[in-house]
Amino acid sequence: MTTTDTVRTRRSPGTARQVLRLTRTEFTLFVRYKTAWMFLALPLFFALMATQQPDDEIVPGFGMGEMTMISMMGAASLMLGIGHASNVFTARREALVLKRLRVSGVTQPVVFGGVMGVVAVFSLLAVLLMAGLMLAMPEGSPPRDPLMALASVLLGSVAFTLLGLALTPLATNSETAQLVAMVPMMILVFASGGIFSLEFLPQDVRQYVGLIPSVPPAELMQAAYTGYDVFGGATGAEEKGYLALWAAALPSIGIMLAWIALLALTVHRFFRWDPRR
Repeated sequence: MTTTDTVRTRRSPGTARQVLRLTRTEFTLFVRYKTAWMFLALPLFFALMATQQPDDEIVPGFGMGEMTMISMMGAASLMLGIGHASNVFTARREALVLKRLRVSGVTQPVVFGGVMGVVAVFSLLAVLLMAGLMLAMPEGSPPRDPLMALASVLLGSVAFTLLGLALTPLATNSETAQLVAMVPMMILVFASGGIFSLEFLPQDVRQYVGLIPSVPPAELMQAAYTGYDVFGGATGAEEKGYLALWAAALPSIGIMLAWIALLALTVHRFFRWDPRR
């Protein structure tokens, strides 16, 4: 019997299976990581703050506080993606964990896909908790289009995780990573309408603000809950059917896909695998 007959080739697991395995590992690490729970709690804290806002009706059946809370649902992945990803990947880079992963042959999509998966899972958990809070409110209701709400969470999870990864070259350790991430994170949270309603902005300014990556997920979530075409502003929004609402959402989805592509190129070009020290 020849050596060729006795040696059995072992196929390496596919990319999807590797991402799933790494996501399970990231899930375990997230549960053990206390700072990660802080980023999970922040959207819930701001959602509770939104309940104190005036009940001025913006679209039929939804007041300012409810619309602000819904915007915060769209911004849940923002805090987890930017805060958690930038923190843990900076720490892993300085501890040579990322370098060992690269040497072992783990590809970039697998390494980044694992953290995107756990950000999506916990963002969805935060959204479900806030949705429960919405139901507990007087005249509370579930989203009219759950699929659009899910699209908001998934698109935001990918985009904001990539943004968090893009910030890691600016930090030297996990402590400075938190400081580096805090400024863009809070700017994007305010711009999303998750703390203060964007309806106070002039229409011209509102159109430009809509290009910021935190606004489309918030608008997708608002449209999913209300069934109204709130893209570009809720003032004078019209109620639309299922297909018409998705057609109105296409520009916002396109903006998110453009940001994802730009951030992916940035991470591919500038992400550091070796320690900075």
